[in-house]
Amino acid sequence: MGLLSYAAMCLSLAFLLQSYAAATAPTGMLERETKQQIIASIPPHGQENPVLFLTSPSGKYAAHFMRSQTAPGAGGLGADFCYVEILDSTEPGAEGRSVWESECLAVSTVNTCALVFSWKGLEVFDGSNSVWHTHDTESDDNNFLKTLQLVDEGDMRILDKGGELAWKASDEPRAAQHCGMPGSPGLVSAMPPFAEPAGHGSSNLPFGQEPEGTGNAGVAQPTLPLPEAAGTGGVAGQGQALEDVGQTIGFGSQPLVDNSPYDSGAPKHGCSLLGFGVALGVSSAAIAMALGL
Repeated sequence: MGLLSYAAMCLSLAFLLQSYAAATAPTGMLERETKQQIIASIPPHGQENPVLFLTSPSGKYAAHFMRSQTAPGAGGLGADFCYVEILDSTEPGAEGRSVWESECLAVSTVNTCALVFSWKGLEVFDGSNSVWHTHDTESDDNNFLKTLQLVDEGDMRILDKGGELAWKASDEPRAAQHCGMPGSPGLVSAMPPFAEPAGHGSSNLPFGQEPEGTGNAGVAQPTLPLPEAAGTGGVAGQGQALEDVGQTIGFGSQPLVDNSPYDSGAPKHGCSLLGFGVALGVSSAAIAMALGL
């Protein structure tokens, strides 16, 4: 019985010491206790997005791990983007003003993104693949990276085990990149030309078309008469109707590129190549008979 009481007292003391250490730990600071310490993670289509992982001592600045999707019309391959963003929470707006971001780098839409505090500093993982890390902050054998800070100036810093500065975010200034939106790093600034109507936004339209909003736009084209109402029937009437089509139908009341008549062997203006050949043959035979050939 006495042994059980002693064990329970030791466990209670250990819990109280851990709670006291957590309560007295400096705010705005994280310490690395393992080689690769996971700070935050976001699965595909995760509900907890963004993830708050660090605040400055005064609470003015907050560091978030973010995941965004490629917006429609932004091009690319439809990937997601996972990155770190520091916000000034005192600025008006739903989230605050962006003061720093890590790079916009594409990740798979089916992998979990993770933010890790490792011997390389801060790292963003796409599944098990590292896609970004802080530069020039790798630990060596005698001095490893120990502390991640967010100070009241809005700057994020990494310190080694001796308390010396190893990296700071202000050396890599980036903010409000709008990762995944049109015009953000790695994506096009607008929809590709094939996603818009031909000549959109231009007054120089192809085939003589009139721009939208001009006087000729929207004017009804003349209605063509049916072949029976054209005054002539049969093949001749259809030929006349086709000739009228060539003169009236076009783009913006302009004729087609080439509507000049051509010799197709069909009756045209009362003669054809076949009739001309027959007449020439008959004339030659008559001349030969007259000469007694």
